[in-house]
This record gives sequence, structure tokens and C-alpha cells, in this order.
Amino acid sequence: MGKSNEVKETEYEKELAKVYAEEWGLYQEKIVPFENMVIDDAKQSNDESVYGDIAENTNLGYKKSFSEASNNTLANMEAGGINPNSGKFKNAVSDMADGEASVTSDAIARSQVAGQERYIGKMSNIMAMGQGQSQQATATLSDIAYGSQQKAFNDARNKQAINDSYIGAAGAVAGAAGSYYKNLPPPKPDAVINPNAATPGDINKTLIGGD
Repeated sequence: MGKSNEVKETEYEKELAKVYAEEWGLYQEKIVPFENMVIDDAKQSNDESVYGDIAENTNLGYKKSFSEASNNTLANMEAGGINPNSGKFKNAVSDMADGEASVTSDAIARSQVAGQERYIGKMSNIMAMGQGQSQQATATLSDIAYGSQQKAFNDARNKQAINDSYIGAAGAVAGAAGSYYKNLPPPKPDAVINPNAATPGDINKTLIGGD
């Protein structure tokens, strides 16, 4: 009879196979559920509702910041003697609203791009995990919200500063004009006074915007 070509498994190989089986079972029990959680989380981060929440939070942040900035600007104008019914007052209100609309749309777009980058980062981590590589930290929704809130505050503050500087400049000009006319010498008794000439009050109202 011929000899069998079958190679018998050694005791070492049997033990090694047992170790591999145990490790595979541990991987399926402990690691796979975690990987599935990471994959599900990455998929959910690209859901339309997530981007909707990002946009809503950004919009609310800008409304709050610009509301506070507008109130500050209006208070400064009233303190500066600007008539709330004047064109200057109404223009300032309109300007703040236009500024808010302009920067808010841009900020929403930027925050949603940050949301897309977050999704890409999570998917990259899944690939790295599958290749046994280290994962990188990705931005959270809280990070994105905080960043948009900071930008909202800065945009509103900058817009208020521009308006306040304009109001301050107008007030300084009005103050100088009033001081100039106040310090003029009285007209001579025989001087002819033009009844249609602008009074200091008229000039002050023109500069400040009073009616």
C-alpha cells in the first residue's frame, strides 16, 4: 500500500487555530458592534435633518446677536439726540436689517459646509479603522454651533461699530456747528437780517436728522 500524502495537524497548529477562533469570536462580539455604531453615526451625520438643525441654530444665533446690536445702536442714536421719526434713524434700522440678512445667509452656507466636512471626517475614520490605522478627531455639532455663534457675535458687533462711528461723526459735526453759531458775535443794530437764513437749530436738525 502507498503512503498517505495527508499532513497531520500538529498540536501547535491545533492550539494556534483555537487562539485564532477565540480572537475572531471576540472581534465579532466586541469590535463589530462598535464598528457598526461608528458607521451608523457617520451615516446619520449626513442626514438632511442634521443640516436643517445646523442652519436653524446659525439663523437663531444671528437673530439674537443682531437684535442686541440693533438695540444698542438705537439706544446710542436716542442718546445722541437723533429723532426716532427721522430718516437717519429709520435708515440705521434698515441698514442693520440688511446687514443681518447679508451675513446670515453666508454664515448658514459656511456652517453647512462645516457639517459636510464633519461627515467626510467620520467616513475617513471608518476607512482608517478598517485598515487598522488611527482615527482623527472630527468636529462635533457643538463645535459647529459654537463657531457660528462666535461669528454671529463678531459680525453684529462690527456692524454696530460702523453705525456707532457714523453716528458719532455726525454728532461731532453737529456739535461743532452749534458751538460755532453760538459763539458768533451778535449782529449790529443796523444790520439787515435775512429772515430766511438757517438758524443754529435748523442746521443741527439737518446734521442730526431731526424733524
